[in-house]
Amino acid sequence: MNRRLFLQSIGLSGLALLAPNSWAQTELMTGVHYKVLKKPQPIAPAKKKVVEVFGYGCPHCYHLEDSLNEWLKNKPEDVEFERMPVVFNNPNWIFMARVFYTAQELGILEQSHEAFFHAIHRDRKPLFSVDALADFYTQFGVEKQKFIDTYTGFSVDQKIRQAGKLTRDYEVEGVPALIVNGKYLTDVPMAGSRKELWQVVDQLVEM
Repeated sequence: MNRRLFLQSIGLSGLALLAPNSWAQTELMTGVHYKVLKKPQPIAPAKKKVVEVFGYGCPHCYHLEDSLNEWLKNKPEDVEFERMPVVFNNPNWIFMARVFYTAQELGILEQSHEAFFHAIHRDRKPLFSVDALADFYTQFGVEKQKFIDTYTGFSVDQKIRQAGKLTRDYEVEGVPALIVNGKYLTDVPMAGSRKELWQVVDQLVEM
């Protein structure tokens, strides 16, 4: 989702499925199915890594979750996966990125990630203030003031700065985007569909 289209109608997310089925070619093509980053990011030697760059407020990211979870169930054991919230130079994106890192700091990310996505996009809860967020996260055993202190704390500030730098280094212009082995970027429009996105990722992992 382009940074200027933050929180646009969920119905628009289906447009990605109208992209041409370009993945059906024999080999992946640079500039068509993926792009090579100008500044590859280092990963551990002999490691394979996939990073999903996403935003909680992005309906396209929300609708990618089912196919992402299916891919995670079947991915090779030697492929490391992590999520990274996108940090564009916009307070709305930064606000949501802080939610991710706050949950991570509090040790509740795994159990709260899907619930927070559903709360925004399915249940349409108005979770757009720190106070409202703190109330929401009490269901995961976190005291309200503890959430607020963590959300506004130094550690989350530091992670936001790091994610902002990586957003730029990964050359992310819209989300969701997949970064493979620190040097390739692909997304649904380039792959052709959500299903084909993971086929492209699987090939890029081995390149």
